Amino acid sequence: MKKALAAVAMLGMMASAHADYMVKEGFESVSALSGKGWVMNNASTPAGSLGWFGGDQQIFRAQNGTPGSFIASSYNAAAVGGTLANWLITPEFSIDQGAKVSFWARADGLDGFSDMFSFGFSDGSSAPAAFSMTAAETAGTDGWVRYEARFEKGLTGTARFALLYTGDADSSNYIGFDNLRVSAIPEPSSMLILGAGVMGLVAARRRKRG
Repeated sequence: MKKALAAVAMLGMMASAHADYMVKEGFESVSALSGKGWVMNNASTPAGSLGWFGGDQQIFRAQNGTPGSFIASSYNAAAVGGTLANWLITPEFSIDQGAKVSFWARADGLDGFSDMFSFGFSDGSSAPAAFSMTAAETAGTDGWVRYEARFEKGLTGTARFALLYTGDADSSNYIGFDNLRVSAIPEPSSMLILGAGVMGLVAARRRKRG
C-alpha cells in the first residue's frame, strides 16, 4: 500500500511538471514587461500618441486580480485617419513539446465603435513580418472572453506569440487583454502512466479488503 501511494505521488509530480507555464503574465505592471522579454511595437500608420498601457478600471475591470491589472490600447495608438497595428509579443518559449497559449480579451462597448484584433506565432523572431496571424475579429463587449491557440508538436526550437490590435483608428475605441499563459502540451503517455498508477492503488486496496 505504501509503495502504491509513493508511486502515485511520484507520477502526480511528473504530471504537474507538464502544467508549468513557460510564460505567465497577469499584466500587473506594463512597465515591467520589457524587462521580462516582452516586445511592444506600435507599428500603426501614422503612429499615434499611445501604444500599450495599464488598464483603466473605470472602463472595465481586470479578468481577475486587482481591478486595473490588465493591458490595454486604444484608438490613440494611431493618428486620426490612421490604421492601427499595435503589436504585443511574448518572450521566446520552447516548442519542443508543442505549446498551448490562452488569454482573455474584451473591448469597451461604446456605441458606434468596434475593436479588432488577431493573434499568431513566429519562429522566435519579434519582427511583425515573421508572424502567421489569424484573421482579425471583433472583440466582445459583454465581458471577458477566453481564447486559445496551439503550436502542435513535431518541431523543435523556440517561438513567440503575438497579439495585434488592428483596424481603422477612427472606428476603434479601447481594447484590453489579460492573463496570458503559455504551457507545454502534456504527453499522453504521462497521463496514461498516471492512470495506471491510480488503478494499481485501487487494486491494492481491493486485495487488502479480500
